[in-house]
Amino acid sequence: MKKRRKGLLGLLLAGVLALTACGSGGTADTVVLKIDNHDITKYEYMVYLYTTTQSFVSAAGEDVWNLDFDGQTADELVEERTISTLQSVLAAEEYAAAHDIALTDDQKEEAAAAAKQFLSTVDADALKKMEVDEEKLVPLMEASYLYSLVYDSIASECAVDETDMADYYAEQKDQIRSDYTELKVATILVDDEETANEVAKRAKDGEDFASLFKEYDVDPKAQSGEESGETTMYQSYMLSNFGLTEAPEVGKVVGPIKMDESKYFIIKTLEKTVPTEEEVKEKAETGYKDKIQTEYAEARIDEMVKAQKVEKVKSVWDTLEKFH
Repeated sequence: MKKRRKGLLGLLLAGVLALTACGSGGTADTVVLKIDNHDITKYEYMVYLYTTTQSFVSAAGEDVWNLDFDGQTADELVEERTISTLQSVLAAEEYAAAHDIALTDDQKEEAAAAAKQFLSTVDADALKKMEVDEEKLVPLMEASYLYSLVYDSIASECAVDETDMADYYAEQKDQIRSDYTELKVATILVDDEETANEVAKRAKDGEDFASLFKEYDVDPKAQSGEESGETTMYQSYMLSNFGLTEAPEVGKVVGPIKMDESKYFIIKTLEKTVPTEEEVKEKAETGYKDKIQTEYAEARIDEMVKAQKVEKVKSVWDTLEKFH
């Protein structure tokens, strides 16, 4: 559940990567949105809009802006998600105030450090649109950290039924064992189909995979490392990431696997480690507990959000820029 609890924080950190160069003047403090008795300024909204935009592009690519989402455009959905994220953060702040939940000094320092750390890769145009600097960013980081504490607090109220958890383990253990089987693989990345076919054939014919890696791999980071393109991943990740229906057995070479027009992988499985029954049971119990408590916490926060009144300040709302 920890991964889910950090969702809003992760969204903020993933996009707001460093805002020291941006001034705080201009229209940054203009109120663009009202949520109950809270005024949302332009810079606050634009930071969340930026991170939500980055999240959408990361998930669906630049073509996301041409897609239809059950009658909504991507821009409409991004706007909706941005506002709902702000609502959730404000709901958490109100809950925290009512239940004496606050950041420790260490957590505040961590939030400040995060604001400084993620301060360099946002391009100049995006910074100009956000009109945010480090001083303005730190409270937003603190709000995300506080959301995490509130989420934890609400989730901890939810008791998990031991019988239901045992049933979940019985039903899901085979899938969990498969998903969390670890595969150590060697990979060769090439950038054209003809070469990919040649390398795959030579590897399948029994040529030394490490030698082929040194001769053909085009990834400079992999070439500079000591592992010769070797990596370890869960079986579930391998299947989804490379579009495979089953993982290759130890010693088997698969490929070429086309990832895009200039990326082809040839993969050889080196080792396979199946989790023990104790590990499977632990993952099942953790997964079930996270699932139940996540559903509970999200439902509680959704209730708070639904009770809020949201009002756009029309005179400025329609003038807000986008990040694509």
